[in-house]
Amino acid sequence: MEEIKSERQKMIDGELYFAGDPELATARKFAREQMKLINGEEDRQIRRQLVEETFGTTGTGSYIEPSISFDYGFNIHVGKNFYANFNSIFLDICPITIGDNCMFGPNVQLYAATHPLHPVKRNSGLEYGKPITIGDNVWLGGGVVITPGVTLGDNVVVAAGAVVTKSFPANCVIGGNPAKIIKEIELDEKRTPLTVQRDKINALDKQIVALLEERMDVVKAIATIKKTSDQPVLDSSREQEVLAKIDTYIENDQYKETIKETYQEIMDASKRFQQKQLD
Repeated sequence: MEEIKSERQKMIDGELYFAGDPELATARKFAREQMKLINGEEDRQIRRQLVEETFGTTGTGSYIEPSISFDYGFNIHVGKNFYANFNSIFLDICPITIGDNCMFGPNVQLYAATHPLHPVKRNSGLEYGKPITIGDNVWLGGGVVITPGVTLGDNVVVAAGAVVTKSFPANCVIGGNPAKIIKEIELDEKRTPLTVQRDKINALDKQIVALLEERMDVVKAIATIKKTSDQPVLDSSREQEVLAKIDTYIENDQYKETIKETYQEIMDASKRFQQKQLD
């Protein structure tokens, strides 16, 4: 048997519903009482607790300046580190979902509520809504209006005074009435080919330095052994043996001369270090 929906469930589901339903009237009355408490509370922590009691969900670190207006409150869901400046309006007939790290300027208005276009239906008291979804890291400038059914992707920036009547993808700046894309947001700086290669060198240098430090630990241990056994720093046969092995390790003949010269310099520096240890 088909389940009969309550007017509240119809409202949340975006279907036509009767706004004069007693359950909804009671919910709106409670919302107004909560608004009065929230907007009149000077203590920041208590106001936050009141918001948490009223909204559907709230993330840690969220903060809302007075005043705020809403229809029900239970259809508002905000993520972590949400901040709303003065005079926010959330008409939460349908769910209004706001992601993490979002910032709203003053006088921002989110309208999830709408009405039938046909005058007879509209005059009958039937209403409906469309959900609004705001992604993570979104910044709405002062006076922005978001209309029913809009979804904004992550990292969107909306210019002050914009009226957003359709959805937009992530990583863009929008503005105007109706809002349109002004520019794309480049999250990764464009790197030149030279910068790309230099970054690779930096990463390799980090690994090489770590290995050189390990090598110097061994050089230091050898210096200690030579000091206690009264052996000279230079061992020509051992040096030639090392260079011969290095030669076999190099696969690209083009680099052989340079790498062998580099290793000769490393060994020369090691000998100087050993001599200081012996002295």
